[in-house]
Amino acid sequence: MRTSGRGRVVCHAHLTFMDHHTENSENLSRTPLWTLDELCTKLRATPRTVHGWRRRGTAPAAYKIGRHLMFDEADVRAWLEARRTTSAVDDDADGTGTDDGSGW
Repeated sequence: MRTSGRGRVVCHAHLTFMDHHTENSENLSRTPLWTLDELCTKLRATPRTVHGWRRRGTAPAAYKIGRHLMFDEADVRAWLEARRTTSAVDDDADGTGTDDGSGW
């Protein structure tokens, strides 16, 4: 703290820790975050499809930052791994004997 020319105390408490790096900031730099558009490009899906997955609770985990969705690459990879199929039998998970061709 210091005093201004008029004798008032000037406090810069909001800047106190801005130059210090913590373990959390190091962890955030390890895994990139993807925007909705980047996720859609990588998955070859539309934003409407991803929003539908989110409504059904089947989308990858996301962070809501303001009005924007951000997806952690590691979460998306884990989400994809959970949906990996190894045979045609896996593709008929609903037991209907039909495949809609979507690959999901």
